[in-house]
Amino acid sequence: MDIFNLGYDDTRYPDGVQDFATLRNHNMVYVDKTAYVYKLTRKPVSYFLSRPRRFGKSLLLSTIEAYFQGRRELFDGLAIAKLEQNWTVHPVIRIDLSRGIYSTIKDAEQRLLSQMRSNALALNVDLTETTPDGQFYELIEKAYLKYGQSVVVLIDEYDKPILETRYDADEAHKGVHDLMRGFYGCIKSAAPYLRFVMITGITKVSHVNVFSGLNNLTDISLQPWCNAICGISESEMQQCFAEDMITFARINKIFPDEARAQFKRYYDGYRFAEYGENIYNPYSVMLAFQNMKFSNYWFTSGNPKHLIQEISRSKLNFDSLEGRIVSEHKLMGLVTPDSNPIGLLYQAGYLTIKGYEAGMYTVGFPNKEVESGFFDTLLMVQYSKNSVNDFSGDNIREAAYRGDAKRIVQLLDQGLIDYNYDQHKDIDGEAVLNSLLYGLVHAFGLDVQAEYHISNGRIDMLIENNRYIYLFEFKVNKSAAVAMKQINEKEYANKFKYDGRKLFKIGINYNTEKRCIDDDLIQEEATGNC
Repeated sequence: MDIFNLGYDDTRYPDGVQDFATLRNHNMVYVDKTAYVYKLTRKPVSYFLSRPRRFGKSLLLSTIEAYFQGRRELFDGLAIAKLEQNWTVHPVIRIDLSRGIYSTIKDAEQRLLSQMRSNALALNVDLTETTPDGQFYELIEKAYLKYGQSVVVLIDEYDKPILETRYDADEAHKGVHDLMRGFYGCIKSAAPYLRFVMITGITKVSHVNVFSGLNNLTDISLQPWCNAICGISESEMQQCFAEDMITFARINKIFPDEARAQFKRYYDGYRFAEYGENIYNPYSVMLAFQNMKFSNYWFTSGNPKHLIQEISRSKLNFDSLEGRIVSEHKLMGLVTPDSNPIGLLYQAGYLTIKGYEAGMYTVGFPNKEVESGFFDTLLMVQYSKNSVNDFSGDNIREAAYRGDAKRIVQLLDQGLIDYNYDQHKDIDGEAVLNSLLYGLVHAFGLDVQAEYHISNGRIDMLIENNRYIYLFEFKVNKSAAVAMKQINEKEYANKFKYDGRKLFKIGINYNTEKRCIDDDLIQEEATGNC
């Protein structure tokens, strides 16, 4: 086997490379965002941008850094090469908080001091102050005086120190919060020396509290013209990856149109403004082309600690996330441990904008990768890994494809028995029961819908495959007979009477004292053909 003859050049695709110069010097794929850089840098403004992790924020800052460093040769052939005439060189301070541990105040201080030392070395500036905020201000001032040009400050993942201590002891979180507030406060104090500031992060923790009065920070996170500032738009996908898509289809033995449709299903669907086209996840797209296969690349690259904790403590019914309508305040407002987690799920990239009307946003899962990964995480948080993943996962899929409705009920009961009551909410009503069972089934990769609406009402849960349809009605502390009576009286099965697949009507009752399914009824019927 010739390991160097893959049938395509996999070295073109950046495998986590976030440095603009490295991409350009090694002839890697770069989706041209320099027109945005040109627009951003026309005036001395301080910007804030929220985007999910691994969505191109670091590469955007690296591109801005190279631009202000006057590295004109890196931009040959890109949009900005035709737009910019001056290429004035400015001293650049680049602060990257994405790496490191911030579990204590001391950890955070050491990380900030390390960042100041590396920037001072790059700018050939000596620092005499000993505190992070003191060194930050000193670095800005001395860089301005040394080079005779206003200074550019770029801060990547500003919120990581705060988010990592969000659920820790109050003293630790408050200490780190106050440390970062004092550090960011230097931006306001040093304003006369600054040419341009850009701060990025996952969440909008709070401009008032964290940025200490930096009231001229312009938030472009929801501005329509910035919708595609990170990520890959449909037009960029077609322009940059037309040949790659043909190669992908050839290697996977599918038609190019099918490959394009699958890329949209897996990785497209993000939107970061009221209006605008959908955006592909750049991390997953690049890895899919590099490996020439579909996978949940973004989701398996790591879940933020704060998100896992948020899901663990949340009272949300997760089956109703799709189509949730929220205000801008909830979408991009202050994130606190007591706030509704919808905003955090959106800002972290697990939900996205699906629609906008009259000041309200409709949100939902952006694509298959995120939706399936989200319920995998939910399963990991809420259930015992060994008993559910090893026992119920494979078996419930097998039962569903074998038409064994009784076995499905038994496995759902096992999942509820394994549910971690000590750390999570009790199953005290049908809404909670529906949510947990939906999450459990969805995480196992089955085609499932919750609260499936028909003309006479809604079906609690619907599982279907090419051969079978399973209609579920759930009750709590009643009986399976009551559940089945509702299915029959409301004629839930009529929706599928011409479908052609075998249909199972399943009534389930959950007993809160026994904490298990104590009663079930299954009725089987064949559907006809039109």
